[in-house]
Amino acid sequence: MTLDNDSAMPPEPSPDPGDDHPAASPIDAMLDQLADVTLPASQRVMLASQLLTFRHDARVEAAYVKLLASEADESLLRHLIQLVGKCRTKESVMPLVDLMLWTGQSAYEEANPGNGQSDRVLKVRVGATKALGKIGDDRALVPLMGMLNNMRENYRLRLAAAESLGNIGHAQAIHPLLNVVQDDTEHSHYVKESAVKALGMLGDIRALEPLLDIFESKQGITQKFNFLKERLIESIGRLGATQNRAIRVLQEALKDEASYIRLAAVQSLCDIGDEACIPLLKECLFDSDDDVAMAATAALYQIGGESLIRQVLDEQENLPKFVRDELECYIP
Repeated sequence: MTLDNDSAMPPEPSPDPGDDHPAASPIDAMLDQLADVTLPASQRVMLASQLLTFRHDARVEAAYVKLLASEADESLLRHLIQLVGKCRTKESVMPLVDLMLWTGQSAYEEANPGNGQSDRVLKVRVGATKALGKIGDDRALVPLMGMLNNMRENYRLRLAAAESLGNIGHAQAIHPLLNVVQDDTEHSHYVKESAVKALGMLGDIRALEPLLDIFESKQGITQKFNFLKERLIESIGRLGATQNRAIRVLQEALKDEASYIRLAAVQSLCDIGDEACIPLLKECLFDSDDDVAMAATAALYQIGGESLIRQVLDEQENLPKFVRDELECYIP
């Protein structure tokens, strides 16, 4: 008798009714290896990256969060901090806060006793601070504001705190950021610059008037540090105000001897995008710095389109050749 294909195949083995432990999944095996402190750190870093593919699996995020508190290897810890920031893992907020504030709650701090100011440790703490901004959880607001206002802390941590407050974008951060900028006892102009930048990132119109006050003040703050002036100009533009006072401030900035200040003013006028900005931008087409003039051409097109470009070409017969050529590129 000829057997058919099915009958020729050997029967499948019956599952053992006493087997209560099915084979582990690939994720389980990788997680076990990730937790194995006897493995080389480089191998565990690679495993952590590979597990990112399965980041929507609750077990993976839970493993990342657990290791933030229990891992003492610096290279793996810094990598994990980047991963939870990328994943925006909410459960990681408090372990990250502990690392940022150096509260003594983590295995890494136990392995590195001291005040948390060594260069190696600061890299971990700054990474944790920036990750909090990427995650964007409101629970980080108060710790970040405390870090920003703590003049005893390293300026790199305070810079990162200002940046993270801007990324979170909560209105509650406006006053602490303004306090840093307006505080005459604050000696770090880098921190002031970051606070101003963060205020622009918040996008809250309530920050505009104080920023304008700072710019117009006679405290010497903007005269001494042109980079701070540049950040003020950028933030005024980001807030998108069409107020006459804001435009007047930017008009004054267009007279600055530093070309990068004038360039920042042109870009902010473009961000505001009001028709009142057009005459100022037309004047910038004749700026002594080519980059400023070219930025003005782009700003005019963004505000008024082809019709405005045609108008400018008709009105201005004595435009520099490179400016006219650039303007003509905007029309068919």
